[in-house]
Amino acid sequence: TYSQQGGLLRTSSKQCPANFDMTDHSLYDVAVVVWKGFVFINLAGKAAKPIKESLDKDAVDLDNWPLAELKVGETFHKTMECNWKIFWENFNECLHCPGVHKTLSQLVPIYKRAIMEPHDDPEWAKHINNSDPSFSGGLEKGAATWSSDGQLVGKPFPNLTAEEIKLGYHYAVMVPTVFIVAHADYVRIVRLMPLGPERTEIQVEWLFSEETLADETAQISRAVDFVKTVLNEDAHASELNQKGLRSHRHKKGTLMAEEYAVHDFQNWVRAHLGE
Repeated sequence: TYSQQGGLLRTSSKQCPANFDMTDHSLYDVAVVVWKGFVFINLAGKAAKPIKESLDKDAVDLDNWPLAELKVGETFHKTMECNWKIFWENFNECLHCPGVHKTLSQLVPIYKRAIMEPHDDPEWAKHINNSDPSFSGGLEKGAATWSSDGQLVGKPFPNLTAEEIKLGYHYAVMVPTVFIVAHADYVRIVRLMPLGPERTEIQVEWLFSEETLADETAQISRAVDFVKTVLNEDAHASELNQKGLRSHRHKKGTLMAEEYAVHDFQNWVRAHLGE
């Protein structure tokens, strides 16, 4: 029997050893923090670092999104036949985008060039003043969010800046379990749960304002179905990569310049393995 604080009060044994100290057998402590309406749990307990330090250094500030006020409008779960690290490596590069994400690459033209950011282009300086989204990033002209037709499924959140609305997507990443993508009219949170060496569950929630969910004319399926398509494409690519790693001949590969974020992720893994 344990106390509400996790301390051991009594055992079922009637013959505990003389040197048995109940304080040595308490439940393990966990760290719990509420961040912008999300509840995060860290099994490291008192050794857990602050939530802000868990955010990727390039994570966008989401203060202008009313995250704590949003409601879940749709959920999605899928089991992928790949290691969780394979999915994160896929997440951290866009060399696969033109071939794997044809529809997404139409919506985000810079992805069609197999890069994620304007500075990924070796000749970025030549295009520094080019407003074409193929060079400047952001959504294609006329689009406003990630949806099947690029149009909003609800009203834009009221406190967003013009620049935040224009770009159309903003990432906040907490490796190894979560990334959040904030759009002008909805937010999605994606969680990864390792199930085994070659199995990972992906869990997704779409968050909308109460006004959007109450609006019978709002077709949130346009946002949900579009993202499901992208995630299924990523899952398939990750599963193919996992199969390739089973090759007895394969020893190692070489990262390309565009895979700098993959390199950063691999270094993060090595650091946590103590290498």
